[in-house]
Amino acid sequence: MAADPPEVSKGLYMTVEQYLALDEATDGKYEFLDGYVYMLRPPSSMYDDQAVDMAGGSVNHAAICAAMTGILYQALSGSPCMVYTSDARMQLAERQYLYPDLVVAYGEQSGTMLINPTVVIEVISPNSEKRDRGEKLKTYKSIPTVQEYVLIGSEYQAIEVHRREGRFWKEQHYYEGDLVELKSLDISFPFDEVYHRIRL
Repeated sequence: MAADPPEVSKGLYMTVEQYLALDEATDGKYEFLDGYVYMLRPPSSMYDDQAVDMAGGSVNHAAICAAMTGILYQALSGSPCMVYTSDARMQLAERQYLYPDLVVAYGEQSGTMLINPTVVIEVISPNSEKRDRGEKLKTYKSIPTVQEYVLIGSEYQAIEVHRREGRFWKEQHYYEGDLVELKSLDISFPFDEVYHRIRL
């Protein structure tokens, strides 16, 4: 039987170097905010030659991420920006590394980390909602390149856009029948497309 992977409880303190070594050494996924590590997906474990994959969000969460990826990919065709999934780690500052559900970034991206995000999208789940609305919202607002932060419900139908307008941030809510605007990208799409065929 293989040795158990290291366990990281929510809010464990580490240095940047320790975090990067952990995140790159396992198939788990961890975020790092100002010295504290948060586990997004636990590493797989091997027990008696049988892989046990502890990872996974809800089916609705996955379907909404897929729908938004398709909507943005099509809307941004021919644009100088690209949509990226949560497989890409994003570095916001020296002590801030996150894996948002979706990121839109302008210009060429290379290597293992995204830089200069313009729009960040998180699909809310019960386990992530407090951090998505609190610590992450505060962090994204402090990044000059981030123009819009989007929260999408996975247990209820609602889309919330936090938009930078000059020195201030404004919040706009969208519901069934609305046309959702991402002004920083100069695109819009029907709210209902996000939840098409998804039962909540």
